[in-house]
Amino acid sequence: MRLTLRPQTRPSIDGRADEGRWAYRSDLDGLRAVAILLVVTYHVWFGRVSGGVDVFLMLSAFFLTRGFVRRMAGPTPVRPVRHLVGIFRRLLPAAAVTLTGVLALAWLAYPPTAWRAIWDQTWASLAYLQNWALAADAVDYYARTEIPSPLQHFWSMSVQGQAFVLWVGLLALCQLIVRRRGLSPDRVVAAVFGVVFAMSFLHSVVRTAAAQEMAYFDTGARLWEFAAGSLLVVALPHVRVNAVARAVVGWVGLGGLLVLGAVLDVRGGFPGFLALWPVLCAAAIVVSGSGDDGGRGPARVLSSRPLQAVGRDAYALYLVHWPILVTFQVVNDRVEVGLVGGAAIIALSLLLARAVTWAVDRPVRAWRRTDSSPLVPLAVVAVAVSVVALPLGAWQVSTWVKDRAIEAQAVRNNPGAGVLRDPSLAEIPADAELLPVPTLLDDEWTQLENPCAGRWSVDTETLFGTCFETARTARAGFTIAVIGDSHAQQITGALLPVAEENGWGVVSLIKGGCSMGLTEPGMDERCDAWREEAIELVERVVPDAVMTVVTRSDAGEDDEVLRPGIELFVDRMGDAGIPVLAVRDNPRFAFDMYGCVIAADDALDCATPRAASLADENPALVLERPGVDLLDLTPWICPDDLCVGVIGNVAVYRDDNHLTRTYARTLAPSLAEQLPSRLG
Repeated sequence: MRLTLRPQTRPSIDGRADEGRWAYRSDLDGLRAVAILLVVTYHVWFGRVSGGVDVFLMLSAFFLTRGFVRRMAGPTPVRPVRHLVGIFRRLLPAAAVTLTGVLALAWLAYPPTAWRAIWDQTWASLAYLQNWALAADAVDYYARTEIPSPLQHFWSMSVQGQAFVLWVGLLALCQLIVRRRGLSPDRVVAAVFGVVFAMSFLHSVVRTAAAQEMAYFDTGARLWEFAAGSLLVVALPHVRVNAVARAVVGWVGLGGLLVLGAVLDVRGGFPGFLALWPVLCAAAIVVSGSGDDGGRGPARVLSSRPLQAVGRDAYALYLVHWPILVTFQVVNDRVEVGLVGGAAIIALSLLLARAVTWAVDRPVRAWRRTDSSPLVPLAVVAVAVSVVALPLGAWQVSTWVKDRAIEAQAVRNNPGAGVLRDPSLAEIPADAELLPVPTLLDDEWTQLENPCAGRWSVDTETLFGTCFETARTARAGFTIAVIGDSHAQQITGALLPVAEENGWGVVSLIKGGCSMGLTEPGMDERCDAWREEAIELVERVVPDAVMTVVTRSDAGEDDEVLRPGIELFVDRMGDAGIPVLAVRDNPRFAFDMYGCVIAADDALDCATPRAASLADENPALVLERPGVDLLDLTPWICPDDLCVGVIGNVAVYRDDNHLTRTYARTLAPSLAEQLPSRLG
């Protein structure tokens, strides 16, 4: 059966308004300029976000939908796959140049501790998945956040890329329905994206209220902003207001957009319903300029030559400004950039944006116009990906080879706490590298290999993902459960070699920020529920002993103290007949100890007196009773009452308060000496 297409008249109340939505809109280029200037200004000087990104999200869907709707029922419909490849042909080259530039900056100016995160985020940004990587870090207690990511701003590009894939698919479906059923493109698009708007907006409000940090990067919580742009395309022909009203609507929209960042803390409440503000403001400006406003609306200002110039480079400016800002902060070791520094950052960003547009974006556009072959966009995408992937992959592989060579010499070159027990081990080659190496610092958490099973199985959401055990636990005749927060987790590193030697099983019940101080505030309200369920699991299974950290040190002026409510925990274990191995906390610092030692000429420059963090007498002594054994590793962490960052060519700390897994394992003999002889 042959399908015959008949020319269709698009329903319109005002023919001029309908025709106007297809015309080139210089005022929208100006709106993009205003949005990017708000983004850059608020990032540089105020450390806040402005809502400008929300404008970009809506406008991107507006332009994409407009192109589809215009051709849906005509003789030359949009080819979805080719159109999608063309979108990324347009986006990827400038993004690839930016990513490669960030890699060069990282190699030249960033500490090696930041390299691995930048590598991972470069891959995520290249794959348009950066928003999900940042969402994971936002709720990750263990993520290092000393240095802001120079690629953090790629979250919105990732959301946009994911939305483009979905939008092209949905618009292709709309096009198919229109051409097979002879329906109005406007009505089909309005129905489809009306549903998307409603579902996404509801999800956004609920998600933002429950977990705002996750919602901020959640694509599903942002789709309604794209849907608003699509709905605006089909609504424009039906907007009938006089010139004065158009002008008023436009100025109100522009004014609302300009004051948004100053009035609302966008970071704390977005996206949610608050994101309606910038979306509606942008929509008001689009509506205002879509018809005759008598020259009294903002369209004339937005079409001015300066804003047109900035709008032309808006995409490149968004890409380059954030890495320049973060690099300035890293090089100068300060967050505030000041008036002069901020002006210099913006000026440099404008210059680089112009260069990227001229040298990258414009030639790619020109190539596409002179060669219509479908292979052109594929070639551009392939080259752009290669420009990033090849140097990044080479850097990672070469670093991996070097790191493994260093680790292979660890027994001879990195004895750690062993030098305090055997001075002969202190004869370390002068060229021996420090362990752990910076690029493997994120691996310095002790994590048991298997999720809890058998007697230790967990069936509640609260405990899920927090209970792990060693491979031999199920068949071991003796089991120790380590329970508590990240400071209990790090001591597991010292326990494991002892357990391996004796054939013991080890179970870890760990949740970051949630100690066993039963009246101690946790990192969130979920700690209380987690503590109770974890303790009930231990009471039900009755291991041969539990180990936890019972004191808390301080990097400030406060003295080391018992964890509030730790006596209640010890009493419950006593009532259940479970011996307690009560570990004293390690020192904490007001600075990143690992960062200090790798930057200092002499690691002793980073040392602090033991008394600056720990009490003169172990506060846990009051807990001493039958069934409670005190473990204090302070002499092997702060020898001679000096807390140093390096012992036996091993970094003691991975940050400002957590021991490295590498050093914790070298503490095993000292821990074994303090364990009561009745164990095992």
